Amino acid sequence: MANFFSASQEEQQEILLSFWHRFRFLIIGFFVLLIVFIGTRDYIKDSREDRELKTSLLFQDYLESDEDMPASAAELLKTYPESLYSDFVRLNQAKKEFTNGDIEKAEGLLKLVIDRHSNSSEAFNPLVAAAQTRLCRIYISKKEYQRVLDVLAKSSVLTATLLELKGDAENALGQYELARVSYMRALQNSPSQTSRALINMKISDLEGEKIE
Repeated sequence: MANFFSASQEEQQEILLSFWHRFRFLIIGFFVLLIVFIGTRDYIKDSREDRELKTSLLFQDYLESDEDMPASAAELLKTYPESLYSDFVRLNQAKKEFTNGDIEKAEGLLKLVIDRHSNSSEAFNPLVAAAQTRLCRIYISKKEYQRVLDVLAKSSVLTATLLELKGDAENALGQYELARVSYMRALQNSPSQTSRALINMKISDLEGEKIE
């Protein structure tokens, strides 16, 4: 580089020309890749923003609709099945299906929300917790207590409500010691005084049972 700055103007031109002939393909390739990278990045950014706008508008239309299954919800689930808005639709539709008596369809929607995030690295996902809570309540209403424990088996973090449901299932299965532990953990995590009072009653009911 020192030789370049100390050379005459004519020599500098020769050096630059020699450099260009030697590395021109690398230089051209670099700028082509740079242009492609910038264009791809902008395209992805624009596509993502367009996708987020469309999904949010569809979800807003869904919330404002009085239909059980409006066209906006169907389009969300079909076109953007991996979006968070689709998960919100599934949660809400599961509630509607359960109310309408289609319990099997409600279960399917809730399982889909849970399964979709099964490989997530997040220790706690509020959407999954909501789906687990509703699914566990359905199973308890059907007296399918082991399925409650199966739903919660892979979760490392449980809400107070889920811990209480876990205790209910364990109690129904005769696992009284495990139920007591679940109720105690629910008691520690519950922010509601009413819920704590109810959990305390459940713990008291366990005291007369045989501990296994």
